Amino acid sequence: MSEILAFIAMAAGVVFMLIAALGLWLLPDFYMRIHAPTKAATLGLFFLILAFVLSSHEQGIPFNILLVLLFVGGTIPIGSHILARAAYRAKTQVKATISLDEYKDQAQ
Repeated sequence: MSEILAFIAMAAGVVFMLIAALGLWLLPDFYMRIHAPTKAATLGLFFLILAFVLSSHEQGIPFNILLVLLFVGGTIPIGSHILARAAYRAKTQVKATISLDEYKDQAQ
């Protein structure tokens, strides 16, 4: 049963990674492109790590891998936020119309 769940998790991980790659390729500007790997690739990585944990039969491996999962889950969103904020401060061009700019009135 764990092999079937591992296969399903692996397939879901691959699908989310494919969605992230397509997002990087198809989305028009930096801000939209950073959204694709932040959401889809992180979720894809979670599913791939879960598949590894489900297929591993050794003692201690799942605990170590789950620590990696927590680390990655915490650092990828923070890193992408820092990149987006730096791009905003560098006045990176936006291709789409933005209706709300919360940082506009703040001091740079």
